[in-house]
Amino acid sequence: MEIEMRDVVRARARIRAHVWPTPLVEDPELSRRRGKPVQLKMECWQRMGSFKVRGAFYRMLSLSTAERQRGVIAASAGNHAQGVALAAREIGVDALLVMPESASRVKVDAVRQLGAEVVLRGRDYDEAEAACKEILQETGRTLVHPFEDPYVIAGQGTVGLEIALSVADIDIVLVPAGGGGLAVGSAIALKTLRPGVRVYGVQSEASAPLVASQRAGHRVRVEYGPSLADGLHGDTTDVMVGLALQHLDGVLMVTEAAIARAMRYLYEQQRVIVEGAAAVSVAALLEGVAPEGAAVAVLSGRNVAPELFSRILSGAEGPQ
Repeated sequence: MEIEMRDVVRARARIRAHVWPTPLVEDPELSRRRGKPVQLKMECWQRMGSFKVRGAFYRMLSLSTAERQRGVIAASAGNHAQGVALAAREIGVDALLVMPESASRVKVDAVRQLGAEVVLRGRDYDEAEAACKEILQETGRTLVHPFEDPYVIAGQGTVGLEIALSVADIDIVLVPAGGGGLAVGSAIALKTLRPGVRVYGVQSEASAPLVASQRAGHRVRVEYGPSLADGLHGDTTDVMVGLALQHLDGVLMVTEAAIARAMRYLYEQQRVIVEGAAAVSVAALLEGVAPEGAAVAVLSGRNVAPELFSRILSGAEGPQ
């Protein structure tokens, strides 16, 4: 799979009418602690509260007439499902979303309210994805993959393009990484326009397949544990590992306790609510895992269950 800068530029033009450009906000306290400017890319303020709408819209806008008529299907733990459901409603395409039984009720309800059909299958994302493949064969719908799709990656890459066009002083960019679409797409845009910038994916210790694969130089399967960063939870693919090794400068890992502290920090310092998957970038800065230099941390989404966020603010250090 090849994705180039021109693909990201095309994506930006196509999704402009449907997706918001999000601001960069300075973090004075993190800047003071690190001795270099730190800015936050506020994708948590994106439509549906997540960057996922970018790739979903670009993929849906690229469907052929026949594909639109057949409808689409996707597997998701939540944010990708919301992005696909929103794009389907606005473009006029029938959408079926396969979500794990463990998915947040907030996210499931949001998808249904957008008019999409939801099927709950499996204990986690990987089992929901397996069920999605079975339904795909039965229905003939078009798959909108959450990360292994050139249109989706190019759409997510518009986050990196906006950063590159907006920030003058920048050494490193920290991007939450699940399957790797956001990190890879952003890296392609950033490294084209800012060749000296280093781009790092960030994962939780509870779900770190890209970390292990980076160390090994090839895809490695890992065991998964409960995680606050449920949006990053699950396996990746050989294709995405190859792209990550090619385009990223590294993949960092943070603890569940560090994610909880980052969620509290962002609320206390910025009055910003983020989900665990979004907080990993700031966790890497707070815990000293990130390399030195002027930094941008991507806050990828805000869709956290109220009861979980309340527990985090009360001092909880993990998902349970």
